[in-house]
Amino acid sequence: MTKGALKAQNATWVWGVAVADALALVAFAFPSVVDQAASWLSSGSRLGGAAFVPVAVLLLTSLVPSDAKAVLVFWRIKEVLPGHRAFLTFVHKDSRIDIERLRMVVGQFPETPRDQNTLWYRLFKQVEGDAGVSQAHRHFLLFRDLAALSFILMIVAPVTLLAVGAATEAAKFALWIMVVQYLATATAARFQGERLVCNVLALKGASGAAKKPKAASKKAS
Repeated sequence: MTKGALKAQNATWVWGVAVADALALVAFAFPSVVDQAASWLSSGSRLGGAAFVPVAVLLLTSLVPSDAKAVLVFWRIKEVLPGHRAFLTFVHKDSRIDIERLRMVVGQFPETPRDQNTLWYRLFKQVEGDAGVSQAHRHFLLFRDLAALSFILMIVAPVTLLAVGAATEAAKFALWIMVVQYLATATAARFQGERLVCNVLALKGASGAAKKPKAASKKAS
C-alpha cells in the first residue's frame, strides 16, 4: 500500500485527536461554552463545522514538511531516519534478523548513513505489501503526524486561549497537555519507525538462501 493510501487511512484518527484536544481545552478554559457547544452540535450548523475540521487539521499537519516531522520524532538534525543506521545499528538490535542470510541478499553492508538508507529503502519497496511492514509503516505515519500536530498545538493552543480571554492557568494547562501529547506521540512514532526498519531487514534476511554445507572431503583409499 502506498504512503498516500496509508495517510488517508490515518486521517480519521488525526482528525479525531485534534477534535478531542480542542474540546478538552475549551471545556477546561470555558466551562460555560460546553452547553453552548452541545446546542450548536445539535443544530444544522454542525455540517459546516464537520467539513471545516478536516481542512483545518490537514492545513496544520501540512505546515510541517516530512523532513521536519522526522526531526521532531527522532530528535536528530542529520541522518535523521532510522534507515540511516539500518545496517550498522538496527541489524544487531533485533534477534529476528538473520545477519548472514541478509548479507547473502544484499552483499557487503554499506557504512555511510546515506548508503544505508538508500539500500534499506530499496529493500522496503520490495516488501512494502507485507502485512507486518505495512502496519508498522501506517502506525509510524500516524504517530509522526500526531507528533507534528501536537508540536504545533504546543504553540497555537496557549496563544489562542490567551487571545480569546482565557485565564493564564488555562493557557498553562493547554501547554502542558500538548507537551505530554507531543512526547507520547513522538516516542510512539520513533518506536514504530525503528520497528519498520527491523521488519524489513528481518523479512529480507528470511528470504535469503541458506548456506550450503561444504561437502566432506573424500579420504584416499
